[in-house]
Amino acid sequence: MNKTIFRGIVRGKNIELEEAPAVPNGEPVMVEIHPQHAAGEGIRASAGAWADAGEELDQWLEEVYRSRHVERPADPL
Repeated sequence: MNKTIFRGIVRGKNIELEEAPAVPNGEPVMVEIHPQHAAGEGIRASAGAWADAGEELDQWLEEVYRSRHVERPADPL
């Protein structure tokens, strides 16, 4: 069996390859997944500047949460 390695991105149940494989459409294949990032690294990367905020971020989120649960006057309309 010929083994070729391709890089790609998972999008739901599909894997978008960086280049087209030399395999006819409809041909059955076996796929072996090797994630390129350690568990949690995707979320860490998407957090941007907050990736290492830790306690500071927790405090800010708590403040936002509290501000959303403040009693507000009834709507006059």
